[in-house]
Amino acid sequence: MRILRNFKKEHRGAQRFHNGYNELEKITNFFPRRVYSLISKIRCSLSQNKVSQPTICETLGNKIALSIFAIFLLANAGTAVQAQSTADIVSAEGQVVPQEQVALAFQAGGTVAAVLAADGDVVQAGEALLQLDSAAAELGLQQAQARLATAQSGLAAAQNEQGLAETAVTTAQSRLAVAQANLALVEAGAQPEQIAAAESRVAAAQAAITQAVGSRDAALDIADASDILAAEAAVAAAQAQAQQLEQAYQEILDSCFDTPDGEVCPLFGPIEEQTRQQLDAARLNQQAAQAGLEALQNGATPAQRQAANAQIGVAQANLAIAQAQLDLLRAGATPEQIRLAEVAVEQAQVGVQQAEVRIVQAAAGVVVAETAVSLAQTGVESAELALERTFLRAAFDGTVVSVALSVGELAAPGFPVVTLANFGAWQIETIDLTELDVALVEEGASVTVRVDALPDVELEGVVTAVALLPTLARGDVAYTVTIDLAETADLPLRWGMTAFVDIASR
Repeated sequence: MRILRNFKKEHRGAQRFHNGYNELEKITNFFPRRVYSLISKIRCSLSQNKVSQPTICETLGNKIALSIFAIFLLANAGTAVQAQSTADIVSAEGQVVPQEQVALAFQAGGTVAAVLAADGDVVQAGEALLQLDSAAAELGLQQAQARLATAQSGLAAAQNEQGLAETAVTTAQSRLAVAQANLALVEAGAQPEQIAAAESRVAAAQAAITQAVGSRDAALDIADASDILAAEAAVAAAQAQAQQLEQAYQEILDSCFDTPDGEVCPLFGPIEEQTRQQLDAARLNQQAAQAGLEALQNGATPAQRQAANAQIGVAQANLAIAQAQLDLLRAGATPEQIRLAEVAVEQAQVGVQQAEVRIVQAAAGVVVAETAVSLAQTGVESAELALERTFLRAAFDGTVVSVALSVGELAAPGFPVVTLANFGAWQIETIDLTELDVALVEEGASVTVRVDALPDVELEGVVTAVALLPTLARGDVAYTVTIDLAETADLPLRWGMTAFVDIASR
């Protein structure tokens, strides 16, 4: 049809041929495209003829056209449709297009801030082609990042509180264990070894009285060597007893340990009080023995005599204390002491429960903080995406065919503004393959292709797709068939060139 239209245009000056051509054009709509190809070879150039040539060309063209039409009718005595559906070749007209092409559009609208590529530029996949004004998107990203930083700080604080709550549970459980141990001791009463120790302290106190009396008597007389030796022995014994008790008391003090809520001393109580009283008595006994020794060594003075008498009183007081402790141990714990120990256990149990509630609340706080961080992170990602969408990037390696916008113009979302194509591989898309012929075409069929711009070149191709939806071409229902071409790198093909294809039918 294109050749016939060119034929008509070239001979517009000849009215008789023009009328005859109109009739020929009507009937040749039924010709197979192989006939079109033959007619396209008939050309008369008016530019090479002066006066008589149009008439000759007109007559020759009409005769040849009518002859071809007569041959066509005789060779196809049946119907035209039947002949076309059984042919080995399906011919069609098409156009050259790149195998890769895309019309790029912004997902969000805005004002163009920069045009980064021009028509004909070769670009790489992901390269920025256009950029919209990004001030609002950048501000949104900064705000989202600030919210994320705040959420992360909140998470750190919640995790710290969870750690403190776990420590508080450990401390409360330790206090409960100490309180329960103390209650068990109180309820169990004095152990045999405790009573034996108390009896020993009573005996020591009695011995201290005897020593104090002897010291007083010795202070009134001049001591001899034997008295001094005895006094030194008493000092050594008192010193040894004091050191033993000091070591025992130090072990009680060393049993204490620190916790975030304060110091805990599991051995404080009756044991500590008894040991401390014994240590005080031993120190006083040591001091008395030392004083007696010094008195013997230095001779008695009025002051020493008075001190010696005072030592008897101290020793008697220590004896009274030791005896009272012994009596207390033998009598056992009173109901009041047991109740106090029970109350301490109950308070420790409440402390454990409160600490456990605190750790549950802290864990819930961590979950809330983690959710806030997740939401803030999503917000940052959304803001980054919004900023990225201010750029229009190349979808693949190719050439920029056209850029429709300039700096300062408004880009509408979804409206194509850049056409990108890869001119490294070409294909043909048919434009007039009707429903009568498409049934004979299948994917994978071999194709012979001729391009008007390259009359001496015959290309090979293969059908890669047959359209599922039709279009209208000159009033006919047509289906687009896509044909991939091979070995076209050295050919000067251009987008939109006219091509004719012969497709091997089924």
